[in-house]
Amino acid sequence: MGIFIFDPLTGEPTILATDRAKRHDQTGAVSSITGGQKPACFFCKGSEHLTPQALYQDEDNWNVRAFPNKFPLMPDHEVIVHSPDHTKDMEDFNHEQNVRIIRAYLNRVSFFGSQDKEVIIFNNKGGKAGASIVHPHSQVVAAKGFPGILEKEKGSALHYHNEKNSCYWCDEWREAVASKDRVIHESSHFVVFSPKACRWSYEVVLVPKNHKPNFGFIDEMEINDLAKVLPGALKAYKDSFDNPDRNYWIHTMRYEPYHWHIGFIPHLKVFGALELGAGIWVSDKATPEDSGKKLSAAFPVI
Repeated sequence: MGIFIFDPLTGEPTILATDRAKRHDQTGAVSSITGGQKPACFFCKGSEHLTPQALYQDEDNWNVRAFPNKFPLMPDHEVIVHSPDHTKDMEDFNHEQNVRIIRAYLNRVSFFGSQDKEVIIFNNKGGKAGASIVHPHSQVVAAKGFPGILEKEKGSALHYHNEKNSCYWCDEWREAVASKDRVIHESSHFVVFSPKACRWSYEVVLVPKNHKPNFGFIDEMEINDLAKVLPGALKAYKDSFDNPDRNYWIHTMRYEPYHWHIGFIPHLKVFGALELGAGIWVSDKATPEDSGKKLSAAFPVI
């Protein structure tokens, strides 16, 4: 089990979780991969006995399944297996399967929300992105609150609202749509765009048009739209950069004046000393406008 430790000068948080080094590694995210016989996949159908008992699955003959992480970062840490298929992911599935994944996300957000806990949902694909298991899956962590960027976002959102009587993310998506050149895709309910202060080349954010602090508040029309738009963003990465390692995460809060959203980055480079030593991100492969143009051209018709 991990524990939070904090830099005594800056307050910067770190999770100390040395047991994570013991988890099974199929990608090189934990250690170097060596030859030998490949073990059975813990996440494939038929291997349920190799994982903790399910906390959620869509049906007995499951299509999506959630269970506790055997190597948790914190007490509430779960895995959501996207499907029984060992290789296909959201950008490859039909709409029905992607709706199932969204509903699994919502189930866990609702469950932890009933315990007055905040939730982060995140997805790592590939060793460079931190995934140790190849089978496509997402992870959920929940706590009474999170230090770091989520806490900063919450405080900054409140300051912005008090100063401008407006929501930062509502203003951001409207500005992106007005300028057009950073927009990757606009649907009835969501805008996908490159942020004007992107930290990483081809960083993308997906923002709902309907202002809601909590991801768990979305309605049926938004669920169905998101099950098209989220995979579309992943497909744009896949086709633009030859299936890169990549991450996405869902930021959500239970209370105003927050506005839930999804962030994405592809791993097209590695962190350097300036990022690690000074905390200053370097976006050196594309401007936000270049990113918008390239990814919008690759975004599938939905």
